[in-house]
Amino acid sequence: MAMDTESSLGRIRRNTVDRITSIDKENVISGAKKAAEAIGSKAAGIKDSAMAVKEDITDKLTELDRMLESSVTEYNDAFTLMNDKGVRLFMERTRSVDLIGFVECLVNSIANHPKEFDAEFEEIKTNRDVFLNSCDFGERELRAAREAAGGAGAGLAAGASVAFMAPTAAMWVATTFGTASTGAAISSLSGAAATNAALAWLGGGALAAGGHGIAAGSALLAMAGPIGWSIAGATLLTTIIIFAKKKTKLNKQKNEEIETVKRNTEKVREMDAEIQEILSSTISLHSGLTGTYAGCLELFGKDYAGFSGEQKGRLGALVNHTRTLAALFGKTVS
Repeated sequence: MAMDTESSLGRIRRNTVDRITSIDKENVISGAKKAAEAIGSKAAGIKDSAMAVKEDITDKLTELDRMLESSVTEYNDAFTLMNDKGVRLFMERTRSVDLIGFVECLVNSIANHPKEFDAEFEEIKTNRDVFLNSCDFGERELRAAREAAGGAGAGLAAGASVAFMAPTAAMWVATTFGTASTGAAISSLSGAAATNAALAWLGGGALAAGGHGIAAGSALLAMAGPIGWSIAGATLLTTIIIFAKKKTKLNKQKNEEIETVKRNTEKVREMDAEIQEILSSTISLHSGLTGTYAGCLELFGKDYAGFSGEQKGRLGALVNHTRTLAALFGKTVS
């Protein structure tokens, strides 16, 4: 009887221990699950916060990239408009040189024309020579730049940019901005220095946004602009052609680049307005002189002594008109 009781107590003890152990295990497992869930929730929160910060940084970088690309696009548009006006001005001036030659031939054909006409044509010739000499300077500098680009150190892209530069580009720049503003002549430099100087002087065209259209890492091209508007201050421009590839650049750097591009854009627009003013005056005077010249063709080869007062007046107006047009050859953009 005592043994049965002892056996029963043993079973009860074992069952109780088993139940307690089972409860402890469940509590431990439950606690572990809760702890794991808490850790997981906290980790998820940290991850979400990290992702939010990353997305915020990415958004800011992307926005700066967009702003920089937009600024470059505005610059390109402004440069293209200015370049087109510069070429048009060069063409109008070239036509004016031809017209002035026709007028001079007409006046020289008239016997006994006033001596003061000869003096006025000396002044006209001096002004015309300013334009022609600038054209020669542009051609020489472009030729020197091409020779330098073919040498060592110029860079493949830089050499190609100069090699394919049209002579018109060099001449419109030289005649519009003047040779005195070019600083050191390209022909006095060599290698990459000459090539970069040529690219800066010629303007080089539009700025490539993230591409490789600009001379191997040197955005001096285009951004420094014709006659090197701000070559010394345009230090940012060594990297701008690959800005789209450099997402990790500091915000400060990108903001500085954006501001510099904007300043160059405003400078281009200012010069564009100056070129437009000279162009409009040249077109107007050329058109007027063409009409005056046509009205005087009947005087070709005749004797001034036999002219009527009206004919003498027309011829005098023709010479004065020619002198006014020729004076525009010396007007340049500052």
